[in-house]
Amino acid sequence: MGSRRLLLSCSVRPKGRAAPDFPRGNALCTSPRSGAALSVLIAAMVVTIFANSAAALSCLPWGPADAYLQAAKSDSVYNIIAGELRFDESLLPQSHTDNPNDTPQLTRIPAQLSGKMLDGRYFSKRINVQAVLEVECLGPWCGGMATGGGQVFFAEQRGQELVIRANACGGFVFADTPEVRRQVLDCRRGKACEPAMPR
Repeated sequence: MGSRRLLLSCSVRPKGRAAPDFPRGNALCTSPRSGAALSVLIAAMVVTIFANSAAALSCLPWGPADAYLQAAKSDSVYNIIAGELRFDESLLPQSHTDNPNDTPQLTRIPAQLSGKMLDGRYFSKRINVQAVLEVECLGPWCGGMATGGGQVFFAEQRGQELVIRANACGGFVFADTPEVRRQVLDCRRGKACEPAMPR
């Protein structure tokens, strides 16, 4: 099966607006914007500098509906998968608080993704595919991930790769809870698709 990946949302949508109706099929086929928009959004969310030169990470509210709306606006193809991601946690980047410039901005880790993909209106299509976990760091802050299950992934297709992105402010991975599934399914079914922060 082909690979797939995902992205964030910085679009303006009225609160409660129904999500766009995606074309039929397994993937969320979307329209232009993408990595550049995501990078700008993350940079805007991130760093508050205090007078003593200490820095703190500050992230805007972000949830499954935000990820869904961003996917709808990007020019990438996405799948939404409930399942587990297996990878070697020793390959995760280590932050260097003494010198943030030593922390890699992007780390790519081979992974195995399995679970059920959102197919039509339900999580029903079983998959077991190779994937790539991309962990982004902003100075000393890095995206956190743990190998294992109980997650909902927004996965982006890049050529033959299925990519899952994790950044310091969350990204496109969410705990697989009834509330997360409800938000995703409401967006998919054209019901109210409300971002975490009203826009």
